[in-house]
Amino acid sequence: MNQNMFQIVYASDKENTNEIHSYFKEEANAMKDAGILVGINPLADATRLMYRGTTIRQKEDYPKDSRFINKPEHCIDYLYLSKYYPYIEELTIETFFSDDLDESVIAEINKRGWAKCFIKKDTKALEHIEEGKSIWPQTSFAEMLKLYNEYPFEGKYCIRKYLDSQKIIKEEERYWVFNGNIYHRHNKIPKVVQEAVKMLNKLGSKYYTIDATPEFIVEVNPGESSDRHGVNSAEVFARWVKKEFVSKISY
Repeated sequence: MNQNMFQIVYASDKENTNEIHSYFKEEANAMKDAGILVGINPLADATRLMYRGTTIRQKEDYPKDSRFINKPEHCIDYLYLSKYYPYIEELTIETFFSDDLDESVIAEINKRGWAKCFIKKDTKALEHIEEGKSIWPQTSFAEMLKLYNEYPFEGKYCIRKYLDSQKIIKEEERYWVFNGNIYHRHNKIPKVVQEAVKMLNKLGSKYYTIDATPEFIVEVNPGESSDRHGVNSAEVFARWVKKEFVSKISY
């Protein structure tokens, strides 16, 4: 048996469960063109598997096959801000955590001298509902709690120092980390990203992403559901995956 038979397992399409999800089709075709095995189900002869699909927020929802190179805890540790924040605290946006949004949180905000802050619940902000819904005091705690009750997500409330979102969007880039090695189309890796990878690799993931400006880390995500962003084309992405997981054996 080939000791390095690597396969990417993609989520299936909702409309046609026998096909790869439409969101990943371009990427899957690039992988096939690069000589990488792909499919919606693991092949019997595959020795190592990589999952690519929608966001997984609970360990029990992660694929059970032991051949997957990431484990359920890796997906959670790189998705929940409260899990990875201690590893990169000095390199990212100042944040504190709470189990609730109450007067004690306001006292902590005031103690830090923040006029406003950005709040998310570990894995999800409220910006998907309306721009500004995650910003306090523009949105009250009462309204945030009501919305999170309607759109429940697990985890702690993450209270982050407010920064100009437009400036972040303009400067932010996505970096992929495969086997501890950093990849980006332009191959210009800021020092803050290099330092973050040294710390985040301790959590054990074989592939994850970092979104960062040249000055600080914005957030971290597991590689299972992360998109490539514009500068990282499907063909370039496939070359990186082939180099790290097919061209060399890495356990």
